[in-house]
Amino acid sequence: MKCSSRLLRKHETCRPKDMSKLNRLFHVLAALLSLGAAIVIVIHAGLPNRSDHSGVPNQNYLIQAPEVDSQAPSFTLPTASARALALEQARGAITIINFWATWCQPCRREMRDLQALYDSHPGRLRILAVNLGESLQAARDWAIQLGLTYDILLDWQGTVASRYQVRGLPTTFMLDPDHIIRRVYYGEVRLDQLLGDLNHLGKKA
Repeated sequence: MKCSSRLLRKHETCRPKDMSKLNRLFHVLAALLSLGAAIVIVIHAGLPNRSDHSGVPNQNYLIQAPEVDSQAPSFTLPTASARALALEQARGAITIINFWATWCQPCRREMRDLQALYDSHPGRLRILAVNLGESLQAARDWAIQLGLTYDILLDWQGTVASRYQVRGLPTTFMLDPDHIIRRVYYGEVRLDQLLGDLNHLGKKA
């Protein structure tokens, strides 16, 4: 880069590297100011209170994860038998919502345990197994292979999994007859634990 004679006369020297350093310093300061402003906004708005809400926007339009003792977020999904099923249709019975996929090896063991639990509590328990992002044929083949007779639902877009803040598979929710979340299981859950929680919840219902 050549310096103009006018610039040399005014400043005696011309140092473009110094200008580059000043530009970088300016960008760093701008980034720090933006970060500071963001922190101030978060502090002013407040963080989500996860225990007060259940996956639906509050007055500040913050989406919060469902937790124990909160109302389960409602949803409607297609089933593997090509019909629509809403969570509200299961109201009045203890309901288990299980998020799964065919590539999830722990899901295979867990879903067999869920089938055993379902068979031992006819009419008392509803199981909604929500497949995450796979095809209808894959879900059907899986159900046939494992001999599953409870409801298989298809969450192709992941909207319900997002509403329930699912971060890994399997993830399972146990709801009371009023669809209040009473248990959340992250990862594979044992049959004896499911049975114990179900019996405990049945006594309180």
